[in-house]
Amino acid sequence: MARAERTGRKNIFPVETELSEIVLRKTDEALEKIKAETSQGKVPVKTAEGAVGTSEAGRKRRAGYGRKSFRMQAAAAMGVCILAVSGISAAAAFRYYWGRGMSGELQATEEKQKELVAQGVAKVGAAEIPSAVTCDGVTIAPETVVADERFAYLSFRISGFQAEAWEDVSADLSDIYFADDPAGDKSWPNMSGHIYNGIIADENGQLVYEDGTPVESDAEGRTLQRYTDENGDMTFVIQANIGNREGSLPGRTIHVEFQDIYAEEYDAASHKRTIRSSVSGSWAFDITLPDVSVAKHIAAGQPVADTAFTIESIELSPISVYADYAVSGAPEAQQDESGVPKIMGLILRDGTRFPYMARGGSSGYTDSGKNHAYDMAGFDRVIDVDEVAGLIVSVWDGGSEYRRVEVMLP
Repeated sequence: MARAERTGRKNIFPVETELSEIVLRKTDEALEKIKAETSQGKVPVKTAEGAVGTSEAGRKRRAGYGRKSFRMQAAAAMGVCILAVSGISAAAAFRYYWGRGMSGELQATEEKQKELVAQGVAKVGAAEIPSAVTCDGVTIAPETVVADERFAYLSFRISGFQAEAWEDVSADLSDIYFADDPAGDKSWPNMSGHIYNGIIADENGQLVYEDGTPVESDAEGRTLQRYTDENGDMTFVIQANIGNREGSLPGRTIHVEFQDIYAEEYDAASHKRTIRSSVSGSWAFDITLPDVSVAKHIAAGQPVADTAFTIESIELSPISVYADYAVSGAPEAQQDESGVPKIMGLILRDGTRFPYMARGGSSGYTDSGKNHAYDMAGFDRVIDVDEVAGLIVSVWDGGSEYRRVEVMLP
């Protein structure tokens, strides 16, 4: 796939100034008041110009699914809104808020959101900043980015696209690469991305809505998604990582470009998908990742019971884990199974276990003699590094046999 033209790069996140403790306290108070007023419908919401409604005419206009690209420059003028609450601007009041998609994807409490933003591990941008791009009435705006040494989570607010709860909504990524080294051999990160649907995994790995209620289906057995927030906006969330490559992510710039946002209907009887509505365009962004990492290096020296693997050390951050293994007699590989133990979850010091919190990653051997190996995984929630007491790993015993092993850290 040809890469898009790489000119006109922008840093989408505003430069953040240090605020005094008094201002920070007032900011928190303002945020609480804004949240209360929003829930009562008192705070006006600015919608994307030309947003597509739910009228029949709107549906017919979007139903033609073509490949023609409608390109528009980022907004030339920025609308400035000042919220008179304790003298704090709207931008300051929301300096900690990650947005619904990222908050749900990483199940981050307000306290954790504040902490990671204050540490510089997370960066938050307002949805109305000039770098938001509008194509054919649909606006995409970068919202939040959280990163450590190897993993990055990025969220984008999508305004102006309508979909039914039972439809499958997708946004195609036409390009994603490291813009600071676009021609490099390792300029493409490993990645996955999706429209956030309001469904998360609880601590036992069961799927529930973000408020903890059971997932529901309609009369035809179709899962009912909760794509939109109270403003009718959706969120696209990306998880990217560099695998076991040399180097690290902090401070790097990632180029992300979207095209073709569409909603599909799946027919279980015919196993066919029908596109019900779509918008084509080019929504491109250059995003500079946070340049701070709070990953903690822990010397372990702990064997994985009844295997050839010993965890020599781990690198643990609030959003991921990386483990180095020493191997004494690697098991014989079978198809896609290398035999390297996979980290599935964590054990906290208070005894709490999260056995299914791993989301995406990679593993393998780091030398031809298979004397050393690694495994890395991103999390589905933000964790307190200092509260981690052990790892829960999945061990392959050959064929289709797997077992779960707990490895306590020193």
